[in-house]
Amino acid sequence: MNPTIRPMTMEDLDAIVALEKRIFTEPWSKNSFAAELVGKKYSFPLVMELDEKIVAYAVVWHFFDELHIANIAVHPDYRRMGLGKKFMEYILEKFGDAEFAFLEVRPSNTAAVKLYQSFGFKVLSTRKHYYHDGEDALVMVKDLRK
Repeated sequence: MNPTIRPMTMEDLDAIVALEKRIFTEPWSKNSFAAELVGKKYSFPLVMELDEKIVAYAVVWHFFDELHIANIAVHPDYRRMGLGKKFMEYILEKFGDAEFAFLEVRPSNTAAVKLYQSFGFKVLSTRKHYYHDGEDALVMVKDLRK
């Protein structure tokens, strides 16, 4: 299994939005993803492919000394194969010149929380009632200077 990671394109959006709706209760819209592809110097939308099929995607914001993982997901049929780990390794290596990496995650998404913790992310704070359904968001940070 040898996935490839490349920049997201407009042609990817239908597949990504379909996955986004399948995975998240509060999915990003097609327009939100499209906006990340146009004219933002700090936005780096990525896809991971396996056998020419999108199996994961991410939107990464890199500005000044900060890296923000704004959105990251692995196709449900391709979980527990190490793809999320490979994708996170790639992101942290590619944008390793940042000093800190941030992300937000639902506390109920225990698999994601454990993955992030395995990379050294720590809970910085909790955003109360962040999601529309009232669930909090954990704000996690990783010090990349180490």
